[in-house]
Amino acid sequence: MARWGLRGKSLLVLVAAGIIACFLAIIMGWFIVNEGRLYSAKTFSESYTELNYQKVLTPMTRELALAQRFADMSSLKAWLEQPNNAAAKATAMADIMSFQTAFEDGAVFVASDQDLNYYYYDDHLPVDGEARYELDESVLANDWYFVTREQNSAYDINIDLNEYLNKANIWINVRVMADGKYLGLAGTGFALGKFIEDFATSPQPGVQPFVVNAKTGSIEVHYNSNLLALGSTDGAAESESIYHLVDEGDSVERLRLAIDDAINSESVETLQVKIQGEPYVLSLRYMPELNWLIATSVNLAKVRLLNTDLIMGVGVLFALLLLVVLVCFGLSVDRLVLQPLRQLQQSAKAISQGAYNTRLPIKFDDEIGDLSRTFNDMAQQVESHTGDLERRVKARTQELEQSHAQIQAANRKIGASIDYASLIQRAILPDRQLQQFLGEHYSVVWRPRDIVGGDFYVFHTNEQGCLLGVVDCAGHGVPGALMTMLMRAAIDRAINELGIADPAKLLYSIDSTIRSMLHEDSAHTAIATNADVGLVYIGHQSDTMRFSGAKISLYASDGEQVVRYRGAKRAIGDRKPGVYQNSDLPLIGWTYYMTTDGYLDQAGGEKRFGFGSKRFEQLLIDNAQRPLSEQTSVFAEALEAYMGDLPQRDDITLLSFRFEQLMNAGAEK
Repeated sequence: MARWGLRGKSLLVLVAAGIIACFLAIIMGWFIVNEGRLYSAKTFSESYTELNYQKVLTPMTRELALAQRFADMSSLKAWLEQPNNAAAKATAMADIMSFQTAFEDGAVFVASDQDLNYYYYDDHLPVDGEARYELDESVLANDWYFVTREQNSAYDINIDLNEYLNKANIWINVRVMADGKYLGLAGTGFALGKFIEDFATSPQPGVQPFVVNAKTGSIEVHYNSNLLALGSTDGAAESESIYHLVDEGDSVERLRLAIDDAINSESVETLQVKIQGEPYVLSLRYMPELNWLIATSVNLAKVRLLNTDLIMGVGVLFALLLLVVLVCFGLSVDRLVLQPLRQLQQSAKAISQGAYNTRLPIKFDDEIGDLSRTFNDMAQQVESHTGDLERRVKARTQELEQSHAQIQAANRKIGASIDYASLIQRAILPDRQLQQFLGEHYSVVWRPRDIVGGDFYVFHTNEQGCLLGVVDCAGHGVPGALMTMLMRAAIDRAINELGIADPAKLLYSIDSTIRSMLHEDSAHTAIATNADVGLVYIGHQSDTMRFSGAKISLYASDGEQVVRYRGAKRAIGDRKPGVYQNSDLPLIGWTYYMTTDGYLDQAGGEKRFGFGSKRFEQLLIDNAQRPLSEQTSVFAEALEAYMGDLPQRDDITLLSFRFEQLMNAGAEK
């Protein structure tokens, strides 16, 4: 009974699955047919639009290129500049006659702007030099010329029924220019009827190709002549616009977006629209050479790209066959698979519970028997691999623990070394000397990006005065800190040799020392070894000071304005030596600032741009009158607020000083 119950249940499940599968197949078939029809319509519309694009592009581009060459003939320009010159006219007519045969319809025209004469010649009107009529601005039929004359485009293409010539043509109008002077129009025209017959004829019911002016939306070519915008040069009536074809509402807006996308791309844009309440697929391809949109509309209710009756019949037959196959398959599965599987059930459970020493009995020499042997092999391999894996994991864990301990020890050593280096670097900063000699007349913001950095500031004094400066070495972190040691040594050597009264000479000496220390190594070109330096000398009992900089500027503010004294364009140790000059500046009444580029280049704000010179200068004006001790915290807080959650990009040093009276030697005043 148990075996028969399993068989019955399996058959019932398979039958139910077959019925459900047939039902889903019918639904999906219906959906696929509808989607297939829509997909086929889109594919056909896009392919047909691309085909028409190529059909129009080649002849129209050729005609346009010929018309532009025709309008650029020197003999034509010479004649239009002097319409009454018989010799110039005869030369132009000879060239026109030779050029006429190059056009597809053998038609050429010239419109002179000086005398407003219109000349037209084709296979039936020989080139005889006679004007066909005179253009009159008061005549509505001549609007095409005067509107085109006011436009700035090099050429214009329009469809017009010329009442004087009794011709409905597609006209290519090219401006004739000489040295920037407008002389008239020249070009060609070809029969609209033949073009419509070649292009706008529908390949099958429900499919209609047409051409739209991309600028105005006017319909230039269509089998329905009532929709054509004849004589349109700057716009179209509502009944002649492509927007009039689609139903109002969402379709019009989506059509505008699709036209914009087609103009901005080099591919076919396709959308679904409603035209007179019926669903349509509309494809658009932009032709920039003519400023045209090649369009194809497909009426989903009329076009027949798929044989839906045949598809539905095949779908129903397939569903019936599927049902029969499922029933037969269910009976076969029960007889050949389900019964042997019940015998394997208990052994499979034992294996699934982890009893890998359990082996399945092999009773059949077929796929079920192969399955049993595979299970046995699998159990043996899993048992072996599990033991081996456990041993490997244990050994690997021990290795990782040892490596982790070694890395921690190395990190502690590196951290201790860097902390010691930071202590050494801070020791070279002249904070005690600045406080002793300048007191409240200075403030410093010094923030290395890492524990150690490439920025530092200097202070030296003697009986004549004192020297202040900031230095920004290339790099940051440990390399930058090592550069500060070299720069400090070079600065001390220059001061010992030259004194402190001439900052420009000091910069020359520092530059020479750095080059002699570093640039002898051939590998220096791959490593940045330059430094930005700004130095200021202030003499005792002097109302002026002397500044010189290498890519570091000196800012001065009295609370109302900011004056920037720029340093030299080349840094110390640059590829080419710099030219450094002294600037003598007033000492009293101004607050002076020198900063490294770390402050100005720090990213932040909503757009994550650098802090910048303008924002920095406004900060100086707003705080120049504050006590210098307060300015330190103000500048630091302003930078923190601007940075937000962004990391510090570079080392930062900002040195400011101010004297409200003359400085005495060796003491704060």
